[in-house]
Amino acid sequence: MDVSAYMIAAAVAQMARDDAVTATFTALDARNQAAFEQAGGVPETGLPSFDALTTDEQALVHRVLNSALGSDAASVA
Repeated sequence: MDVSAYMIAAAVAQMARDDAVTATFTALDARNQAAFEQAGGVPETGLPSFDALTTDEQALVHRVLNSALGSDAASVA
């Protein structure tokens, strides 16, 4: 098999895998969208302002957000 045929076969195989994944998650995406639309009418609870949190609670919020979103402050412990 020459390089061109190999690249074409690899691209076709990747597209087939992508199609299979899309088909697998289509039902889940539809359920998520339906849940999102249902939740649209649910009022948000009144959260306290960040300044109303204790110092420990603020530190916890920062740690959770940095853990989830990453941080530019890699040297900060």
